[in-house]
Order: sequence, then C-alpha cells, then structure tokens
Amino acid sequence: MTLPRSLATLVLLLLGVCVEARVTNTTSSSASASSCDPNKLTVYKVLLQTAWSREVFPKQYPEWRPPAQWSKVVGRSHSGSFRLFRMGETASEGLKQFAELGQTEVLDAQSQGQGGILDEFNAPPITQGVGETQAECFVDGNHSKVSLISRVVPSPDWFIGIDSFDLCVEGKWVESVVLEVDPLDAGTDNGFTFTSPNWPTIPKKAVSRITAQSPDHPANSFFYPDVPEHPPIATFHIIKVKEYELARVFSPSVVRASAQRYSPRDLAGDVTPDTTQGAEPLDNEVSNSILPKTSEPIENVEPTDASDNTVDTPGKNVLMNTFVDKFKKKYRKNRRGRKMGPGRKLDQRRKTERRRARVPRDCRVSEWSEWSNCSKTCGIGEQIRTRTVVRHARRGRPCPNLQETKWCGSSRDCDHKYFDW
Repeated sequence: MTLPRSLATLVLLLLGVCVEARVTNTTSSSASASSCDPNKLTVYKVLLQTAWSREVFPKQYPEWRPPAQWSKVVGRSHSGSFRLFRMGETASEGLKQFAELGQTEVLDAQSQGQGGILDEFNAPPITQGVGETQAECFVDGNHSKVSLISRVVPSPDWFIGIDSFDLCVEGKWVESVVLEVDPLDAGTDNGFTFTSPNWPTIPKKAVSRITAQSPDHPANSFFYPDVPEHPPIATFHIIKVKEYELARVFSPSVVRASAQRYSPRDLAGDVTPDTTQGAEPLDNEVSNSILPKTSEPIENVEPTDASDNTVDTPGKNVLMNTFVDKFKKKYRKNRRGRKMGPGRKLDQRRKTERRRARVPRDCRVSEWSEWSNCSKTCGIGEQIRTRTVVRHARRGRPCPNLQETKWCGSSRDCDHKYFDW
C-alpha cells in the first residue's frame, strides 16, 4: 500500500518504531526537535530488494548486452551538511560519473570524517533485475542521516536512491523503516531508452523522478500511459541492529567540597580529612594531663613511717617525674621520625600558617596530543587523544578530563561479519 509522504512522517513522529512508505522525493522529513545522544553509536542493516522484472516492466526489458542488473550500493551516514544528491538540484560530478558509468572515484575522494561524513559503506551489486543485497552502517547523534544510491544497468543516467533520511526522530532511533523508491534521472544525459547511446545534456538538468507518465515521450523505456503509476522498482529496508556507547573517561582530579577544612595532618597525607568543627589538633603536642599506659611494673617505694602505708608528697613527685620522662623519651619523635628539638612545635605552626596563606591556583594541563590510530582496521573502532597535568591544583579549579575518545573506522573493505565484537 502506498502512503503519502506526510502520513509517513506522521507515523515516524508518533511511533518512532516501524515505518513503511513510498518515497517519492527520496528526502527525509524535517529535522527532529531533539537529536539523539552523540556518544551512542547505532548500527543499522541496509537491505535493498529490487523488483525489476519482465512481468512488471515489460517495455524494452533488457535481456542481454548487458541484461537487467544493478550496480553496487553506495552509502553514506552523515550530518546535515553533506549531500549525496538532492531532488530538484543538478547532479554533482561524482553523481554524474556514477549514474552514467558506475564509477565512484570522485565520490570516494571525499572520505570518512570530511564534509560531515561519518561512515562510508557499500553493498555488493545485484547481477539480475530481481534480487537483494545488504550492508551495515553506523550513525550517531551528530550524523543521523543516511543517503543511498544504486545505478540502473543498463541506462543512460538512471539510478535509485535515498537522500538524507534521518534515522533519529524525537531523540529516539527508528527501529526499522521500509522505503519504496522509483527510478531517478540524474539529468546529465538525454537518452530515453535503456541502451541509448551517450548524448550529454548541456546544460545539466535537475535530478528528477521517472514515473509512468514522465517523461511523456513514447520512446521512454519507463513510459506506461495506461497506468497512473507503476509499482516501485525497488525497496530499501533499514533495520536497527545494535547500540554502542563510548567508554566514559573520568578525570582523576578530586573536586573538593566548598569550605572544606583540613588539618595539617590531612595536608601531609597521613590521616583522613577531619570534618569536625572547632579547634584543630596540632601535631607533636604532648599533654601531661593524662598518663600513657605502660606495661612496666611500678617500683615499690618504702614509706617514711612504718605505721603509715601512704607515700608522702616528695615520693609522689619522684614517681610522677619518672613516668613523664619515660613518656617524653618514647614519644619524642614525630610521625616522620624527626626528633623534636626546642622550638620545633613553633616552627611547625609557622609552616602550617604559611601553607594556609599561599594563594590558591588552578590546575594547568598541556595541549591535546594527536589522535591515536584507530583501534580497529576493519569496522567500528575508537581513537584516543590525551593531555598531561603541567601543574596540579592547590585549593583551586581541579584538572579537566585528560583523555578524549571518538569513533573511527569504516565498513567499505570489510565482510559482513565485522560487527561481531
């Protein structure tokens, strides 16, 4: 059943799942209100089924030299800045060479990563009028459109194609879409029949659709005046296969909470941050208010009076001083093993104050390195670039991401199994 273009667009917008439509102008609907995630890569299978048979298209059906067949499918996934062809506009030199001769050298000159192209892909030719061929391609949120062309063989400059069909609708990837197409005239040759000799069109005409009524010359091989339109000569099926996501790369810098306070021990990295409020404890300060525990036995002190079991004041002071001396000798080193001399505690306090008085500074990083080679020689891979920390932050802005990743690779020279990874 043939659906009007407006109805096909409505189904896309409402369901975003499965669409079936007869493509008359080969151009996708208007851009979606919201794009898909650029960090997610979506793989689609493109299946072309052709229906060019003597039973359906009996007029001048080519049987030999050469018989009815189709060239390879040339495909691109791209952004809105790229055009493979456009209805109502004259053909580029690359499209002219392809539509007339099946050559792709000019089209291939603009490769992946140039002019808004994300992926270049091809499907094998179909060696007869009725058959099918397929390929796989990938798109992302910045390159969600797909364009496809295949040449009608033999023909003066005729082809079939899809122009900039957007697979992202309302921020969601279309699950599957079926696009029925008619033959197109590249407007670069004046021939009316499949086997007409080369007759250049000067100046070139705009790319146009070939129907049962147009061109209305009786010699036209697709001219069928008794029917309003002929059946679609081919159908493109575009089916979502998988979705991938780039590995997240986190910055190694730790963002400190605002107004977070750290004790000198925290700055030295010996203990965990102190989040308690109030006065901060100082390193290496010994208090005599509490005696340390000791496993050494206490020596007996003889009383001055045999009838009295208590020890007088001078004896208690001697015992207390003994404990304090032992404590100081045992804990006289700080955590770094340095002995505490006179005025050492004052020096520690001054260093701490100077450390706190230093001006905060932001992290500074180097320039980005060159992009690495693609991680895969066939199919979808990743490229990585890095930068290093030139100067670490000091209570200032933390370091940004030190690594970036982007998609790379192409399916042009791969077999159909390369997505099994």
